Order: sequence, then C-alpha cells, then structure tokens
Amino acid sequence: MNQNIRLRFAKGGALRFIGHLDFQRVFMQTVTRAGLPAAYSQGFNPHILLSFALPLPLGMASINDYADIALAAPMAQEEIIQRLNAAAPAGLAIHEASPYEGKGAAAITTAAKYEFTPTTTLPPDACEKIMAMEALVVPKKTKSGVKDTDIRPDIFQLTHGETITMLLAAGSARFINPLTVAGQLAGQPPCPSTICRVQLYKSSGKELVAL
Repeated sequence: MNQNIRLRFAKGGALRFIGHLDFQRVFMQTVTRAGLPAAYSQGFNPHILLSFALPLPLGMASINDYADIALAAPMAQEEIIQRLNAAAPAGLAIHEASPYEGKGAAAITTAAKYEFTPTTTLPPDACEKIMAMEALVVPKKTKSGVKDTDIRPDIFQLTHGETITMLLAAGSARFINPLTVAGQLAGQPPCPSTICRVQLYKSSGKELVAL
C-alpha cells in the first residue's frame, strides 16, 4: 500500500517566474534526484503521483505551500525532507513531510492568506472601506468568459499593518485571485512580486485551520 505524504514547502527566487506546469516538472525532477520511492500512475505514460493544493500565480512567492505525493515504500519523515532539500534547486525549500489520510490537499483547501506590500502609500482606511461594502463587482474570468462578478463574499479579511494581509477564498469551489483584490486596494494592477502567499487553510467546522 502506498504511503501518502503531504509536503509543506516554500517557493521563491527564480522559481517564482516559471508557470505551474513547469514548476510541477521541477518538483518531479527533484523527487527523482532525491531517490524517493515515488509511486507512479498506471497507463501508457506513467508519472509520479504528485499533486499541489493550489497553483501559485506567476511571479508570486510562497512561504507555506503544500503538495501531496504517494510513496511506494514507507520512508521516515526526516529522511524525506533531507533528501528533497539536498536535491532541490535554489528557491525551493521543503519544511515538513507528514503522512495523511482522506482527501488530497487540492480537495480540502478553502482559503489562502497573502501579504501584499504596496509600492505606493494607500489610504489608511482602504481595507475598512472594502470590508464595509455589501458588494464589490469586478470583471472576472470564468469558464464561460469574462463576467461581472461580486467578489465581496470571497474576501474574508483585510488587515492594514506593515503590509496588507488578505484572507481570501481559495480552492476548487471558490477562488479569488489576490491580484484582483490588491488592485482594488491600490487602485491599479499590482506587480505579482509584491504579493506573497503565506498559508493555505481548510475548513474545520466554522473555523479555518492550516493544511
């Protein structure tokens, strides 16, 4: 039976500027170089059983991101971390490797926290104004094209401190791009490098807990 492992990792440096599919290939290459006993899919073109909780927008860094991998043979958590970090390219760091049961990270992710560092000074009440709105309608890309969409229900929390902290809906059921919210705060489209994803969450009752 495969051992299901959830990896907590950080992505930064030059890796911020490659797309999700390319990053997935980099991650698989790291697993191969590390010599992990990865389990593979069946079929004509087998691949490592690896999936990510939530793709990161191009140009953004992350502090706590998550990927699920299946191992064909059990391995100690510390050895997994050490091997992966020894084989990882600059910009990729594995922080934790934990066995898990049940649904994968992509299926249970419901929210994400971001830190936004504006390049211009924002009004001190910028966050409060948006949180006080009953609706915030913006053009949003959907499967059927661009539509005017009320994104206010997907903004859970905005806090103005040394940086802007944004807690937003994220996952397969509901998702709002942090660039959209940051643009509403700044009054103009922000550079992706000014935003960092710091944590992903799942729902536990009425509360959010880190993956």
